[in-house]
Amino acid sequence: MKYTLNFSLKLQKNNSFIVYNREAFAETPISISVPDVVKIFDHFIETFEKVGITEQPANNTISSEEKTKDTTALTGLSATAYICQVQKLNDTVFNKFCTELTEYLQKCCSEISKSFLSEEVNLSISGLREVIEVRNYLAKFTKSEKKAYQNGYLYIMVV
Repeated sequence: MKYTLNFSLKLQKNNSFIVYNREAFAETPISISVPDVVKIFDHFIETFEKVGITEQPANNTISSEEKTKDTTALTGLSATAYICQVQKLNDTVFNKFCTELTEYLQKCCSEISKSFLSEEVNLSISGLREVIEVRNYLAKFTKSEKKAYQNGYLYIMVV
């Protein structure tokens, strides 16, 4: 399994679905694909809200002859995501997540230092790069004083 980490400034939500809107993302998403980093994300998103992603909002218009019936439009599900508004992040879970990323970072550095030019450390180097990208992304959007960022959402999509 892989994830993409996004930051959305504005979500269009309808019950347990959100509408995919590329323009609502603050930056290009980050790919999370190194198995150990994916496992760390698995624990982190347990407290997030799981939602379905649709390409466009449901159309709930009812013709005049069907007004007496209670109907709901079918929505085409295209993916699954986990969302959490930045200001509602659980501090304990977030700190644990950051600690796990730091421990993984240290492990990668240790493995790389043992055999720097070996092909066996390629996964550690990839993991190191991902953790640094995640750190920079999260530092920018979760620690900002900008109100738009505080009201924004971490948006982790399953790929």
